[in-house]
Amino acid sequence: MIGSLFVASAILGIVILALDTVLRTGAPPHYYALIVFVIIDFVLGALAFPMPKSVLMRLATLWSVLRILIQLGDVYLAPMYQFTYAQFADYLFNPLSSLPASLGNPPWIPPVPIDLILLIDIAVLFIAVKAWPKR
Repeated sequence: MIGSLFVASAILGIVILALDTVLRTGAPPHYYALIVFVIIDFVLGALAFPMPKSVLMRLATLWSVLRILIQLGDVYLAPMYQFTYAQFADYLFNPLSSLPASLGNPPWIPPVPIDLILLIDIAVLFIAVKAWPKR
């Protein structure tokens, strides 16, 4: 299950990379970081199946927590991109926002994939913590 969720997260990352023109043109370091995240998600997805359960659960917990913190922490970079914190949070996480489209993105990009990735990270974290080996 966790391996499949990592792959789903990677696919959503590819959607963002392909469709979020603002990310490519306005924040190239974030664009390249997302490429690294997609690669890590695919690698973890592939390794999840042969990996020992105890290692997978710890790695899944660590990666999910890190991803959640990074995604939520992105809001604090708003001034760097001439946004207020509220505007940047709206741009990143609100699927009903008109801001992404007004900047040249297709409707619902990037909020829908980002929100789904966050939900996947939360699900992976929940599954991994519940499945941690008992001592």
